[in-house]
Amino acid sequence: MPRPHPEPPAVLLLARPGPASEDLFADLDGRDDLCLLRVATPAAAARAIEEMPVALLVACPETTVASLDAVVASLERRRPGAPVLALRARQAPEPAAWRARGVAVLRLPLLPGVLSRSIDVVLGMSGARKEGR
Repeated sequence: MPRPHPEPPAVLLLARPGPASEDLFADLDGRDDLCLLRVATPAAAARAIEEMPVALLVACPETTVASLDAVVASLERRRPGAPVLALRARQAPEPAAWRARGVAVLRLPLLPGVLSRSIDVVLGMSGARKEGR
């Protein structure tokens, strides 16, 4: 009897809609091995965390420190230990508390494919996908 395929991990993308976020997340759009959930506000992110088994949170560079801290607190209550990737501008400040909370920071600009590969590493995925990697 064949084994059922496991559900793909849910990756919550906290980003306002627009061309900048479309470009930033373009390499994720074709992935069928991830369940991408896009939300525009911290309140929507908190609700998604309550309703879905979020495996990873990715926050766009425009997310304020206070907003990200609030969403991370929601994630810690519901899914302790779930990783967080904060995409930040090259010179943007990074609170020292983020490291203790398990928030990894990726600095912009990102080369093509870096975000996708970083998600693979954080989630412990092999990276073997349709595009032949």
